Amino acid sequence: MNSRLQTLLSKFGMEDRVFKGDNAKDLLKSIDYSKVDEIIASERLKAKKFLERAMGEMKKIEKEESNLNKMITITKKEHCFGCGACSKVCPKQCIQMKEDEEGFLYPEIDLDDCINCGRCSSVCPYHKHNGNEIQEVYAAINKDDAVRSNSSSGGTFYQICKKTIEDEGVVFGCAWDTTMTAAHVKVETMEEIRCLQSSKYVQSALGDSYEQVKQELIKGRQVVFSGTPCQVAGLKNYLGKDYPNLLLVDLLCHGVPSPKVLNAYQREIEKKFNSKIVFMNVRDKKKSWHRLHTEIHFENGQQFYTFCGYDTYMSMFLTNMSQRPSCFECKFAKKERQGDITLGDFWGIGKHISEMDDNKGTSLVAVNTTKGMEMWECIRANFKVVRSDFATAEAGNKVLSTPPKKNPKRDAFYGTFITQGYDVATEKWVNIPSKPKQIYYDFMRKGLDLYRWMFKKKY
Repeated sequence: MNSRLQTLLSKFGMEDRVFKGDNAKDLLKSIDYSKVDEIIASERLKAKKFLERAMGEMKKIEKEESNLNKMITITKKEHCFGCGACSKVCPKQCIQMKEDEEGFLYPEIDLDDCINCGRCSSVCPYHKHNGNEIQEVYAAINKDDAVRSNSSSGGTFYQICKKTIEDEGVVFGCAWDTTMTAAHVKVETMEEIRCLQSSKYVQSALGDSYEQVKQELIKGRQVVFSGTPCQVAGLKNYLGKDYPNLLLVDLLCHGVPSPKVLNAYQREIEKKFNSKIVFMNVRDKKKSWHRLHTEIHFENGQQFYTFCGYDTYMSMFLTNMSQRPSCFECKFAKKERQGDITLGDFWGIGKHISEMDDNKGTSLVAVNTTKGMEMWECIRANFKVVRSDFATAEAGNKVLSTPPKKNPKRDAFYGTFITQGYDVATEKWVNIPSKPKQIYYDFMRKGLDLYRWMFKKKY
């Protein structure tokens, strides 16, 4: 007889109800089903209690998993922008931004202190990145040549800063500190604006700028914060609400290289010139706005000046070899912007409006909110302005619609950089033309410029 059937009959006291050949008369006896029903009722109660305990344990597990899920978790480095909003909003201050081997910052949580409140996840721009759709697009050239020459493009950000400081406000933006590290600083005087001008092309250290912004807002001061879209999104999420006295300026961003790589580049070039760097401009435009140049001054009076394509650091940046992993999956490369105003270079504007490109820099100004429009109307008189549209802007700035494409050599470069250093990595993976080729390319570019001038062709 099947063992399971035997066990079941035994449970109900009915082992003798199995036909064995000589017990037919016994099988005809009546069965006391009341006793069977009692046993069934008892077993049913036991089963119910067992299931209730099991379901209770499952709910506990689900709750624990839910609590764990509240905590910010970086499963892929492409999912973290390094803004640090999570660390700033943590009520237990148990999140530290730690540098990885490539030199990018990521959150590290002290699990012993974490209370699973979920505030870190709630402010992460990767998950929360609602923006404002661009309302108006303008091409702008600052009428003050000195201001424009010191600016990366057309000198728009300078005027925003000037207006804010004249109104006794404060500006937060990226500057080189005394160690030539890019860091966000607070600016309150006209003299300090200069340090915020010109692009830095590296992920800046935000420090305690988010906290400082909030403090100034609570005081009632007019505040301008400028940064990459992810930095602006991080600030918005950290603040948790819109402040009428806050103007956000997000930049058209091609991605951010590692501060560790920039530092290694700086140390290598200091060795070559046997002197400390005292000034650095990674996109000087004295020769041309269309063709970027790197300019570095040293403590001993020497200077380094070269076309960006002949400079290892800028060559890597322009070929998407040094950017943060998340830059290649950027959530902000789209028409919906994080800032009240978006600023960048209006590449290609000369093809559409020739008088707006004199090769000295033209700003792309995208106005995204009412606050942005109010600021633009306040400073507009300082510019030569032509109204444009999103299609024209996007044609010359693909980051308005799509993230930069990752260089296939990117990971290999960082692998070599981590194990063997900057010089070996750039020698192996960065294609810098030889001196004869540089002379040839320079000659060809001059010929192309002459052709464009003769036939009035614009970039």
